[in-house]
Amino acid sequence: MSFNVAISGINAANKRLEVAGNNIANVGTLGFKSSRAEFAALYSSAHLSSGRSAVGDGVRLANVSQNFNQGTSMTTHGRPLDMRIQGNGFFVVSDGGALAYTRAGAFLKDADDFIVDSEGGRLQGYAANEKGEIVDGIRTDLRIDTSAMAPTCTTRISDTINLNASSQSLAALPKFDAADATTYTKVTQTTIQDKGVGAVPPADHQLSQYFVKTDEGQWSMYVLIDGRNPVDPSSTNALHVTLNKAVDWTVSYSGNTEHIRKVSDTAFTLNGWKPAQQIGGSWSASPAPSNGAVSLSLKEGALNTLDDSDPVMIRPVPLFDASDITTYTNTFPTGIFDSQGNKHELQQYFIKDGVNSWQMQLLVNGRNPMDPGSKQPLTANIVFETDGSLRSITGSPGLMASGDGKLQLQGWVPARARDRGTQREEWLSNGAVAGADGITLDMSKLSQYSAVTARTSPQADGHAAGALAGLTLERDGTLRASFSNGLTRNIGRVMLASFANEQGLQPQSDSRWTATNASGIANYGTAGAGTLGSIIGGALEGSNVELSEELIALIQAQTAYQANSKAISTEVTVLQTLIQST
Repeated sequence: MSFNVAISGINAANKRLEVAGNNIANVGTLGFKSSRAEFAALYSSAHLSSGRSAVGDGVRLANVSQNFNQGTSMTTHGRPLDMRIQGNGFFVVSDGGALAYTRAGAFLKDADDFIVDSEGGRLQGYAANEKGEIVDGIRTDLRIDTSAMAPTCTTRISDTINLNASSQSLAALPKFDAADATTYTKVTQTTIQDKGVGAVPPADHQLSQYFVKTDEGQWSMYVLIDGRNPVDPSSTNALHVTLNKAVDWTVSYSGNTEHIRKVSDTAFTLNGWKPAQQIGGSWSASPAPSNGAVSLSLKEGALNTLDDSDPVMIRPVPLFDASDITTYTNTFPTGIFDSQGNKHELQQYFIKDGVNSWQMQLLVNGRNPMDPGSKQPLTANIVFETDGSLRSITGSPGLMASGDGKLQLQGWVPARARDRGTQREEWLSNGAVAGADGITLDMSKLSQYSAVTARTSPQADGHAAGALAGLTLERDGTLRASFSNGLTRNIGRVMLASFANEQGLQPQSDSRWTATNASGIANYGTAGAGTLGSIIGGALEGSNVELSEELIALIQAQTAYQANSKAISTEVTVLQTLIQST
């Protein structure tokens, strides 16, 4: 029996050498888990025997257990499908429907765009629908969709804009022009005479007083004689004073007080008049002197010229011109897309035309959205409450208000320029269309506070076509494709598996395991959920073999082998001695 005991020891030492050798051989294998030989002593015993004299029958291999501790981390570059599990779990691969489990995360894309390992096993996970939403719970072969992302029309624009309440209104009184009756409220005319000179009798002249009601209780008065400046006949610029009438009809004035002076609340005088004459088409001072101060009456018969019922002169804003920054207060551009993915620029021009009122002019590519041949903008009017919040928005044809601070741009014709930059430049339809329901401009967050004009969080849907440009992997295993148009889309999510008893897994070639009754069935889930670890992209898990420990195990196994061999040789010597003595 001594021979059998020693031989069992040699077999155990040999098995330990095999396990250590296998560990050392796989020190560079991705996802490899080291093993350990575990032994048990052998004893033969009878039911009624005593344990006091039991010697033992040697040793046997009880188990080869696996060490599932984390392996070394290896960072890779330029390999988006390299993956490492940080924590518990296994990747799931399928070979024709047969499932295996691995920690080796070196995956690649095959000719059919499936994600596979080096042996062609297809990585398992959850697919994404056409909207990029992950469909959890349904296991499938993960596949990279390499098709181009189709373009979509812009249908909605929303942002948060504050228009500075301190901005100056661009609305202004029209410049006075005696030849343009729209630039003044009323005019009174009186015939006056100069003094004459020598044999030349006094000549008639026409005194014109033009009144512009600029506000309640306020007028501007312009004075011309014969259409000329009363004190400078070579000029057509009128003398001007501002008249302010109080509730008690008291009139005060400011302006050209050198030549226009107050006599009473209903009468002023013009001093320094130089009668004018026209000779050969040019105007100059007449040799005839004036008759002294000229009376400027604020009465029309029994009526007061400064009539409270006169309307206040309308203050128009300058004629809008997108190329002239003096015709608008602020502008904000937004990129929009047509059905073919062509990008266009929608410009919103804001014009302050009152205390709490603004205009918005809208162009696309500098053209009328409905008629690309025109530069005439679509218009909306905006009114704010006294606290700066939005009160109302009213639109115009093609830019209709739809309630709740929204405008609906309808009838947009996507266009392009032909012969751009030449005299033959012409804007025509580019063959694409806008969304069937137009574009909603959500301006419900528009405000007018005394703060810098600014736009925050602009958002517009729609995008151009895009080709697949790259892949990224999230920690939860989500595979996200990036496209040349700057957008991303989920294409799937890598699943992980866990087991109740990892030691029960059956090792296979290629750093794989299969489930057994001892391991229990696989529990599938998303990385980072429950006890499952997370997935790190651009990294791999190396072997967890500790080489120093394995070298020590080799020495120990060698020593045991030699010692058991010595036991056998000693047993042979004893037997030879016994034979020779008989």
